[in-house]
Amino acid sequence: MAKSPNRLSASEAVRRMGEKRLKARDLVEACLDRIEQREGQVHAWEALDPEGARKRADLLDKRAKPVGPLHGVPLAVKDIISTRTMPTTCGSPIYRDHVAGFDAACVTQLVKAGALVLGKAVTTEFAGAHAGKTHNPHNLRHTPAGSSSGSAAAVADFMAPVGYGTQTAGSVIRPGAFNGVVAYKGTYGWADMTGVKTYAKSLDTLGFFAREANDLALIRAAYGHEAADPVREPPRIGLIRTPWWDLAEPYNQKNILEAVRALRAAGAKVREWQAPEDWTGLMQAQHRIMTKEATQSYAPERKRFPHLLSPVMQQGMIDGDAVTAKQYADAKKRKKVAVAQLDDAWEKFDLLLAPSAKGEAPAGLGNTGDPVFNRFWTLLGTPCIALPFNTGPFGLPLSVQLIGKHGSDDQLISWARWVESRLS
Repeated sequence: MAKSPNRLSASEAVRRMGEKRLKARDLVEACLDRIEQREGQVHAWEALDPEGARKRADLLDKRAKPVGPLHGVPLAVKDIISTRTMPTTCGSPIYRDHVAGFDAACVTQLVKAGALVLGKAVTTEFAGAHAGKTHNPHNLRHTPAGSSSGSAAAVADFMAPVGYGTQTAGSVIRPGAFNGVVAYKGTYGWADMTGVKTYAKSLDTLGFFAREANDLALIRAAYGHEAADPVREPPRIGLIRTPWWDLAEPYNQKNILEAVRALRAAGAKVREWQAPEDWTGLMQAQHRIMTKEATQSYAPERKRFPHLLSPVMQQGMIDGDAVTAKQYADAKKRKKVAVAQLDDAWEKFDLLLAPSAKGEAPAGLGNTGDPVFNRFWTLLGTPCIALPFNTGPFGLPLSVQLIGKHGSDDQLISWARWVESRLS
């Protein structure tokens, strides 16, 4: 039985449209039908623009040739990213009716490459820790994680093939893991963040959710990047348990080691890489930088609308207030040292392998999960990819995380395609 168009990966959908075997309008309608069926349970969307998506799809279908690498691909846009006509609420009552009147640079980039905006996906409050309304589509009683909850859930539930996310601590990789989709957080600074609501200016990083690693190369192509050559030799992989390995659930530790065995059997050279002892201070460093910069980013909202900030957001501001100039400078120094220490890994390995999360998505919607296996990679600015691999004891997705060298995003995606094929 043929797949419904909404279940296709972006890569497969683009290929079929290029061969005139699929229309963009049919893909949009299949996504909208799925949304109609499931949105009342999953709650992935803050706003939808069905007529705008249909109009754009009809225009694309009239073109003799594809307009770009994402021709006809519906896109979910995280609701801290500005769009011209739809509200950008940032998950806060402060911005409930706010319409930016312009598209963020990242939205413009993908639209120029042929994508069409299906709607705005739910975010946690200001992309922080206060949960939104979204449910995990694999089990509605479990969290989809945050902050890019709506985008991850929409892709996982076949409502859209691609979704935009952002990460300041663990807001792309962890939702990718919990929802069982491929997730990519780029090298810090890889994309123009104009029009994206700032949380912490030296940490915020753009990312994506998709159905397969191939899709990530397609999205990078929309930014003018060429895909790296296909892998010819099995990679050298460094297993990094991290200083927080004991916090991973035992079943997830076993799953990571199972992935290692499978990759070794496929020819990869997998050896352990021991994180430097002083990396234990990176968690605190990331938290200090994040909360201190958040107090600067949200000073206007805090001054004018303190009663409309959640207790979680208010506590984050209090934590940021307590960070001294000396502590902030020390955190930045720790980051610089750790980035230099990573050079040792890149002399020995092509990529690193680590957990994406502690385990399965926790039960309950108020707890978005612990970003313990994401914070320090965000601090260090490395490109990261989460790949689904197996399920846990409750039948929810598990995942492995691949980490690459700064600026090696396209090569990491090539490695991810190799790893994905060996773990499937």
